[in-house]
Amino acid sequence: MPNIAREDNEIVLRLSAGERIMAMHRGVRVPLSTVTSVDVVDEPIRLIQGLKPRNFKVFGGYWPGWFAYGSFFDGAVYQLLFAALNGRKPRGLEITLDGARYTRLIVSLDHPDDAKTALTA
Repeated sequence: MPNIAREDNEIVLRLSAGERIMAMHRGVRVPLSTVTSVDVVDEPIRLIQGLKPRNFKVFGGYWPGWFAYGSFFDGAVYQLLFAALNGRKPRGLEITLDGARYTRLIVSLDHPDDAKTALTA
């Protein structure tokens, strides 16, 4: 299960060993200054709409409706989003970024309200 936390001036997304293998990525660190919004979303797996030109997988693992781990195109070839999503988790966070490597981070969590409070405090 992904772990997201605020450390000093950064938001840090840590992945478990299995998630790192599926995402082909160790985790994500983004400066807090690039965060434009943090929103709790229902069914975050639906934000990855399949292997369409809009959300085509770049690196990682994806099975429609089950999981999405890794980097995906976010509307254009030069924009990326990072997903750490388990289809069995009904809620998660969508973090919108400006000026970072990724345009969005989408993470499924057990307690997204608590995570949002911790990130925005």
